[in-house]
Amino acid sequence: MIFFSRLILIIIATYAGTTLLAPISIMGWDIDIGLLALVLVGTYSGRKNAIVWGAFSGFLMDCLNPQWMGAGVLARATAAMFLSAMREKLNIEHIFLDGGVIFIAGLIDRCIYIGLTQYREQFFYGLWRFIIPSSIYTAIIAIILIILYRIRGILRPRII
Repeated sequence: MIFFSRLILIIIATYAGTTLLAPISIMGWDIDIGLLALVLVGTYSGRKNAIVWGAFSGFLMDCLNPQWMGAGVLARATAAMFLSAMREKLNIEHIFLDGGVIFIAGLIDRCIYIGLTQYREQFFYGLWRFIIPSSIYTAIIAIILIILYRIRGILRPRII
């Protein structure tokens, strides 16, 4: 049952982030919902499973544009490998460190993807115009979601 819930989460988040939420972007900056779902799934699964889920999310991205097949798989699998390595090595508990790790994972994901597609000729322009602001935007949203999740845990009634 856990497998199917993670599968549905990754599918919906990846497609919603690339198709449905694209018109909601601010100045071309968008929230990478697929990466946030990958962070959530990678938190509760091991390193190998996180990489497999990342590759699956990248495959779903590649299905939308098959001429760049493999770019999304490599980008998301690398970002998932980075996220799982940071979870295991750093034992991150501070909210802003989580945001920093998600920011770097977003940079890794988008830089690899842009570098392997036809937009690589405008890489440095895209880096300053879209990649860095979108990664910051995603990290800020992730920090807000983490804060809300922790507040929900504090406000939840406990039975002793």
